[in-house]
Amino acid sequence: MSNLLKTGFPDAEFQRRIEKVVSYIDRENLDAYIVMEPYNLFYLGMYYNPGKRPLAFFIHKSGRVEAFVPDMEYYAASQLKYLYKVFPYDDNYDKKADMFSFMDNQVKADFGTIKRIQVDAVSLEQFSRLNEIFDESKVVDALADIRAIKSPLEIEMMRASAHYSDVMVASCRSHMYPGATEMGIMNRGITDTVDQMIADGIAVIYVPGGPAGALMPSGVNTAKPHSLPSERAVSAGENMILSCGANVWGYRTECERTVFLGEPTDEMVKVFEVMRQAQALGITLMKPGAVCEDVEREVLAFIKDAGYSDWVRHRTGHGKGLEEHEAPYVAAGDKTVMQPGMIFSSEPGLYKDGFAGFRHSDNVLITETGSEAITKYPKDLESLITRF
Repeated sequence: MSNLLKTGFPDAEFQRRIEKVVSYIDRENLDAYIVMEPYNLFYLGMYYNPGKRPLAFFIHKSGRVEAFVPDMEYYAASQLKYLYKVFPYDDNYDKKADMFSFMDNQVKADFGTIKRIQVDAVSLEQFSRLNEIFDESKVVDALADIRAIKSPLEIEMMRASAHYSDVMVASCRSHMYPGATEMGIMNRGITDTVDQMIADGIAVIYVPGGPAGALMPSGVNTAKPHSLPSERAVSAGENMILSCGANVWGYRTECERTVFLGEPTDEMVKVFEVMRQAQALGITLMKPGAVCEDVEREVLAFIKDAGYSDWVRHRTGHGKGLEEHEAPYVAAGDKTVMQPGMIFSSEPGLYKDGFAGFRHSDNVLITETGSEAITKYPKDLESLITRF
């Protein structure tokens, strides 16, 4: 196993990411860029679960980064050796002594006049405070585009995460039997998967969403794409959607499989096969130069030709990385051109209220020559029937 999975990213990887932000600052003729969005902070190495206390990385055009953190997060931030300075602030709701006033004083002392800044995500109140400090402030999530193309080390993390997403599908299947509950199957699958990660020597960190998680709809609940796990007991003759995900050093993947508790009906088989072929088509269409909305259009055309357009409830896919759903999106209106290093889900689903829903999902790496599904659990009908 790679040492990366035990220790996390080296400082050089975070420095590379900061350099990309500095290049953006230069292109936009800014003085600085401020990072406050939690997942963007994860991207820069600060595994911080936000509460009421804001945290900010101030990235100056010189490449120096200053962190402004609540006092309770000072130790964690100070471990990031590539930070130029870390400033802790006290719990204080006095507007004259909040994080933004502290930032104003410090950055002027260290960098002189700062006029033009951008920030990735702020509340209305926080944006008002920034406008009091800087001449020109603008909200632009520049890191969304930067994060879209994964580095070789990020891809290594995603491959490991994908392996454990597959592990969780297998675990959940092992706990499926008539009378088992959605919640029970999910909980056992999570425990098995996290235990396996620990046994394998993976460093398990608890960022939002946890190291493993799932949706576990059964029967008529599968017609609701995001049905939450419940106390519902599963029955023979039903299908389930095992929507399983793992998280390695903050990097998330998902493996979703539609499975059957006993022999499916002819109608189930027919819908399943349309879904399976549409999902495989999505993977084939994902390649360098493909446009996200064009992939969506072709997948929907296939489903329409099969007679199931009324069963569609959501887009074909979305970006994967630090978030469950992140840009770019394989959806109408997203004109992003796919590039090597991007990772998407391919998950067109078919749903009919009162009957059932059918969805597979794989995470798909765009390569130099095409694409590769990094989740590997079998998808054919015979492999997904559990007989009792």
